[in-house]
Amino acid sequence: MKIVKATESDILDLYRLQLLSFESEAEMIGSRMVPALMESEEDYNDAFNQWHTYKMVDDTGRVIGGIRYQYDDGVVEVGRLMVHPDYRQQGLARKLLAFVDEQCSQDRRVLYTCTKSWINIKLYTKMGYKAVREIQDDTGLSFVYMEKQ
Repeated sequence: MKIVKATESDILDLYRLQLLSFESEAEMIGSRMVPALMESEEDYNDAFNQWHTYKMVDDTGRVIGGIRYQYDDGVVEVGRLMVHPDYRQQGLARKLLAFVDEQCSQDRRVLYTCTKSWINIKLYTKMGYKAVREIQDDTGLSFVYMEKQ
């Protein structure tokens, strides 16, 4: 397994992985109003170059994970952490988060997840993130924003 910079030729594979990966979150929280599932392929494509996007590939080159981040006013926003369901429970999400930590070690990192996404919250807490605020959006879902110094 290795983590490499994604290119525009990876967009479709990453978008499909996003839809597949976030299905489990939708099941966990009991809603399909997950931002990653609501994003169209066109929206994903349009936003691709606004992010530093990385893919995790297996030994055959198959995309099995991904993560992205962007700088916003001196803060690193981390997003779309995803691992293919067939590759979960192997520490790959931790490796992807650790990769961003290495790239952005001097910066404050922020991310968010649904308050019902207890698996995500547990992972982010283990990786040093702390909850800083909660909001409820128009969908009725509540999200926790977490940060790491």
